[in-house]
Amino acid sequence: MILGVGTDIVEIERIRAAIERRGQAFFDKVLGPKERQMAVGYGTARQIEYVAGRFAAKEALAKAIGCGLGNLAMRYVDIVLVSGQGLQVRAQAPSALAELPASDRVHVSISHEKSIAFATAIWERR
Repeated sequence: MILGVGTDIVEIERIRAAIERRGQAFFDKVLGPKERQMAVGYGTARQIEYVAGRFAAKEALAKAIGCGLGNLAMRYVDIVLVSGQGLQVRAQAPSALAELPASDRVHVSISHEKSIAFATAIWERR
């Protein structure tokens, strides 16, 4: 049964500006350790696109499960997306993710275009 669907779209230039303004602090806010390791291996343009996609995906997931990011409900780094391995969630109190049953699944799709990154998340209970 599908319990929630979320989408998000972000301008890649907006993410580039945030990275230029905040530097490593922006990476630390948005990406988990595995995601940061992946990002390091990319050239600058691909790295910004990667971060934009992850940002959009995490926003989409927050919308799908009905809680906000950037508050006490859930932080960006509570969600870790690892390419080829699907979604891994690291729940930290007081994260809203800690309350999701183990049988729940989240499906995430990320797309990029020249100037935007778009993501969709579907929250499913089996």
